[in-house]
Amino acid sequence: QIDNARLASDDFRVKYEAELTMRQSVEADMGGLRRVLDDLTLTRSGLETQVESLKEELIYMKKNHDEEMTGLRSRLGGQVNVEVDAAPQPDMSEMIAQIRAQYEGIAEKN
Repeated sequence: QIDNARLASDDFRVKYEAELTMRQSVEADMGGLRRVLDDLTLTRSGLETQVESLKEELIYMKKNHDEEMTGLRSRLGGQVNVEVDAAPQPDMSEMIAQIRAQYEGIAEKN
């Protein structure tokens, strides 16, 4: 009977030590995950700050753009002037007359 008690006691001790080791491992994992969570929280906070800063900068840039466009429109007065630099078109009737004269000259020679 003492041997059975001793075997049961040894069995419980082995189970206890296995459970204790598992508990310590889980607690260590939880500590590591808490550190990761803290780092992620800090990173998220920094990114949210950057997003807010970029939103403010975008609002400022849009306002600046609108002011510049308003200024440019007022300077132009809503008018657009287009100038085209193109060579004058040759007079087609004159060219036809020259070709006809050449053709008639060739026809007289033949």
